Amino acid sequence: MICVGDRCDAQGLARKKLCEIETALARRFDRALANGDIKISTRDCLRLCTTAPVIRLEPSGDVYAGMETDELLIEIDKILAGERS
Repeated sequence: MICVGDRCDAQGLARKKLCEIETALARRFDRALANGDIKISTRDCLRLCTTAPVIRLEPSGDVYAGMETDELLIEIDKILAGERS
């Protein structure tokens, strides 16, 4: 879940990150996306303003801010592999 509220999307940063993440997920996790194991959604505000954009992984609820896309892919990979709860 990616925050696209006013603060996170200042100057279009959250929407740009959303496109970057969608592209990266499609390349690396196309099967998981097709199976519904990974879903991408947006929220108008997650009320966790820190360093934009804020990204929350579910069902864990882990929150990341200012994370590079490749770092996010590593976290998603761990979750899919069952290395995190």
